Amino acid sequence: MARLQTPKPHAVILNICKQAGVKLRKFRGIKEFEQEVESFMKKHDIIYLATSKNDNTRCTPLGYVNKGLTVYILSEGGGKLANIKANPKVSYSIASRIKGGKGFMRIGGLQVWGRAKIISMRKEREKFDEALTLMGVTQSLKRRGIKGLPPFNYRIIKIEPEKVRYLNLPRGIFNVTWLKK
Repeated sequence: MARLQTPKPHAVILNICKQAGVKLRKFRGIKEFEQEVESFMKKHDIIYLATSKNDNTRCTPLGYVNKGLTVYILSEGGGKLANIKANPKVSYSIASRIKGGKGFMRIGGLQVWGRAKIISMRKEREKFDEALTLMGVTQSLKRRGIKGLPPFNYRIIKIEPEKVRYLNLPRGIFNVTWLKK
């Protein structure tokens, strides 16, 4: 069962929020928090995925689709897949755009830690096709008159979150953390 942790913000943060007319929110429950995070995720389209293998860390900007808090990424390959095969623990972030120091009260972002699973088009065709449909890729290809993906060994990276930290000052959310266990 998931749980939430809500830290008490430093007095400086409280003062800045007060001056900006922002009241910090308290979530009534897990579901309300998850819906807030899902809404934020749906308004963005790029994640910055960090993977690592043998102290070799990489961070890759990628497009994604989320269903609930689970993220799906269609991939042609690369070092991120080799890293995930060796170490399925990943982290990613999603952030709103701000203009330097002038946008402090517009900051919004997620930090997520989780486990990635690779679904191979060649090795797990049925699961791969299900994920493509879930992601809306199948429907998008059909609308364009395209019968399927070009012949290549595509993979889908599925990331199940274990920890989510959410900050969205314009919405009164300061570093609320969701923990899966």
